[in-house]
Amino acid sequence: MSSLPSSLSQHTLWEEDKNPIWLGSSLTLQRNLSRYKFPSKLSESEMKTLSTSLAEALQKNPALKSPIFFPAEKISPLDKEFIFEHFLCLESFQNADAGQGFLLDETGRFLARLNLKNHLALQMIDTSGDINAAWSKLLGLEMEIGKTLEYAFSPKFGYLTSDPTQCGTALQALLYLHIPALHHTGQLHEVLGKQKEEDVMTMGLEGALDDLVGDFLILKNRYTLGVTEEGVLHSLQTTALKLMAAEKALRSHLKETGNAEMKDFVSRAYGLLVHSYQLQTKEALNALSALKLGLDLGWISGISNQVINTLFFKCRRAHLAQLLHEKTLDTHDMPHKRAEFIHKALQGMTLQE
Repeated sequence: MSSLPSSLSQHTLWEEDKNPIWLGSSLTLQRNLSRYKFPSKLSESEMKTLSTSLAEALQKNPALKSPIFFPAEKISPLDKEFIFEHFLCLESFQNADAGQGFLLDETGRFLARLNLKNHLALQMIDTSGDINAAWSKLLGLEMEIGKTLEYAFSPKFGYLTSDPTQCGTALQALLYLHIPALHHTGQLHEVLGKQKEEDVMTMGLEGALDDLVGDFLILKNRYTLGVTEEGVLHSLQTTALKLMAAEKALRSHLKETGNAEMKDFVSRAYGLLVHSYQLQTKEALNALSALKLGLDLGWISGISNQVINTLFFKCRRAHLAQLLHEKTLDTHDMPHKRAEFIHKALQGMTLQE
């Protein structure tokens, strides 16, 4: 049985999100303490002492709702992958061990990673579309900790991190856009060439732009040094709004013209999800993306956007394993169970002629 807060499994982050294109944002501040070497240079006992101090400082913070600290060596591989999936992190936590850990609160929108690459990484998820409010809350948390624990800071290089390219603000901001129309009509690279800011990077959940899993496009700040946090967020929001406008305009065109190729794309995804005996995670996410587009264009009915958003998370390996009360990630019949789970969730859905 999972030791993680029940709120994480009861509610997925984006189930109530109402924006069909800009699904959410993730903000992470990386910090190190001036009194300690970077985690890779610390002994296990030093790391344990430091993680305990950091966890205590966070647990005293009134802005967090019932925060709980989980030492990495005491949680299962399943729980580590669940955290990775829930927060749509870019790197696995499976190698996290003694002296490292995770702190979460009951909102399911905050994650602190302790002693992984840096002493502290504070992550906040926003699905309301108000990224500036999320930034203010995250900054407030960081400042409160800084009142009692001194951060490693250089007047020349800003906040110091284990990776020199991430010094300065040490802020990583990720904006998640759902752009199936641009992707599957072959217009994405052209639009990116026209709309993207020079200081904004683009990637997919697995890195490559040519194979966007679930048609998720991630916008990420390219620089942390020589920029301000406000400038980083402004550039990302500007790019996001331009891409949203292009995706929205293309969707309107597809709806007006009843594009046969895109209708076929949505119809095939419908058939795959409704009739498959087995489904791998990647093909399920891709097909759910097509359904999400079809719903927005009026080609799918009998299901809500919130159900599809929830399935994006719950069909992934660790989420599904916990939902089915599995104790391991290596369940050989998981593809079949995934298909059964999706069949049940999509009951009542119909494809419009």
